[in-house]
Amino acid sequence: MDTLITTLSAITPDRIWGIDIPNYFWFTGSSAAAFIISSFAHVFGMEKYKPIAGFSLLMALVLLIAAPLNLIDDLSQPGRLANFFLYGWENFPTSPMKWGVLLLMAYPILIFFEALVLYRPYFVKKMNFNKGIKRKIYSLLSLGRTQLNSEETAKDHRYGFILGSIGIPLALCVHGYTGYILGAVHGNYLWSTPLMPILFLASAMVSGTGLLIILIPIFQKFFTTQRRVDKSIIAELAKLLAWFIVIDLTIRALWLSFAIPFGNEPKNYLLEFFTMHFNITVYIEYILCLIIPMIIGFSKLRHNLPLVFITGIVVAMGVWLFRWSTVIGGQTIPRSMPGFLEYSPHMIGQGSITAIIANWLFFIALVCLVTSLFPWDEEMEEHYNEKGLNHE
Repeated sequence: MDTLITTLSAITPDRIWGIDIPNYFWFTGSSAAAFIISSFAHVFGMEKYKPIAGFSLLMALVLLIAAPLNLIDDLSQPGRLANFFLYGWENFPTSPMKWGVLLLMAYPILIFFEALVLYRPYFVKKMNFNKGIKRKIYSLLSLGRTQLNSEETAKDHRYGFILGSIGIPLALCVHGYTGYILGAVHGNYLWSTPLMPILFLASAMVSGTGLLIILIPIFQKFFTTQRRVDKSIIAELAKLLAWFIVIDLTIRALWLSFAIPFGNEPKNYLLEFFTMHFNITVYIEYILCLIIPMIIGFSKLRHNLPLVFITGIVVAMGVWLFRWSTVIGGQTIPRSMPGFLEYSPHMIGQGSITAIIANWLFFIALVCLVTSLFPWDEEMEEHYNEKGLNHE
């Protein structure tokens, strides 16, 4: 009896995931997408993406630094973060959360060093024009390689290719593991599907591309010497976004076409769930945030910069809404009682709307800091000058 009582008292009741978790999923997914787009140039040698490759890499780094703060807020007590590193390693083969611990440590380190390799020539130039502490800082950022010659440049390209090649599967795993966390929960009818990791990755490519469509025109217009936006690369991103949406819609169709018609008992709950959220799901998530942007991306409308800029905002918000409806909505489906549950985030405090706003403000501040430290504008202009392009 004593053993039974001890066991029962040690059981932790289920605790709902709040607004922090969909925000965390959105940040990690967008980071993975930004990294992969940067790798189009660094790994696959696609020349048209080279002007924005460095900027995309920096955005991948910033997004991933800001993302884990959502997890810390969700823990309520920041000191609990240490438990991720201290306990549970015996369950590593079957614990996606433990996979995430290693991935969230390795991935930002790799991005940081790839950024240092990419911008090393610019740091060396700044080192040569500065003295004292600034010179030492730039020498440190150049990784001690202070020569500018063909041999060192070849090394930079080789190291960048190696780091980028390693980073692509790592980026996919960083966001893919979040899909495993949900897909492995067999008791949740909305989450339990092997397609969840792939579904999360597909929608992540949509949100990450949308975010770049928002940020690149802003930074090119206001923070470069030419003060002009490269409309051609934005049009390319819009077309790329359209293809990512096609993939995303295809996977969602496979997911829902299996889950609802052939889901036995769960299909009744899922049918009721999507009936309750029909307007938001169909008209906002699918038509407004996916189908219309896809049409714009495949048509000549992609050359309309203001329209594409708005499209980037819409798809980024649409993927965030999808994260919300999946994470929060999945927890509202009942398992042992009639009626759907409800969740409303607090306005102030931990796991609140204010906390999410603070996380976004931190992201913006971090973007300002990183873009002021790394000479992304010089690197971008150099690529345009090499090609003799005059972006407008």
